[in-house]
Amino acid sequence: MALLQSAQEALENEIQKFVEIRKETDEDSTIHQSEIEWSSSPVEELNEKIKMLEWKLEEATMLIKERDSKILELDALSQVQPHDTIACNDDLLSLQSDADQLLLEKMEAEIQCFILTRASHDWKLLAKNQFALNEAQKSLLTDHKSLETKLRHAENRAMMLEDMVDKLDSQCKELSEISEVLKLQARASRASLFCSVQFILLCIAIGTILVRFLPPSPEIVPT
Repeated sequence: MALLQSAQEALENEIQKFVEIRKETDEDSTIHQSEIEWSSSPVEELNEKIKMLEWKLEEATMLIKERDSKILELDALSQVQPHDTIACNDDLLSLQSDADQLLLEKMEAEIQCFILTRASHDWKLLAKNQFALNEAQKSLLTDHKSLETKLRHAENRAMMLEDMVDKLDSQCKELSEISEVLKLQARASRASLFCSVQFILLCIAIGTILVRFLPPSPEIVPT
């Protein structure tokens, strides 16, 4: 029960640490470089802890094996030499107690190693997700800059088109005025031509009348 309680407390402490670190990560997510350094250091620290716990587990396993072999030797010795049974029993009890303590420490180390391994996996996943988020932010920033460039280009083209529309409008007005002037000139030309034709016809008519009313010229007799 004490072992389970200590393991539960250790698990709760680790979870609390991860929650606090996660909050700090969310608060510092605006700076890319600091995020990468921050997210990688806990993973490295957890890996170091895991390596240390694995080393402790190996050491505890070796000690337990040595204690077990020593217990077997003392047990065999107590059977061979009955007069040393009391001393052997004391040594056996001491070794058994040490072995039980080492076993408990090994179990605690295994539990902590399991917790830290899970935490390391979660941190690696978090770092991977954070990296993907940073890459997405980079892509969005690049797209935003590209859209701003395209928007400025479109605004410049719109201004150029507005200038062209203004120029075409002024040219259309000038052409309209020229067209009106040409129409007036054409009307004046037609009126002038009509008057000229009428004047010529009038002159012809007057000439014809004068020819009719003038006396004929005398005939010239050759000598």
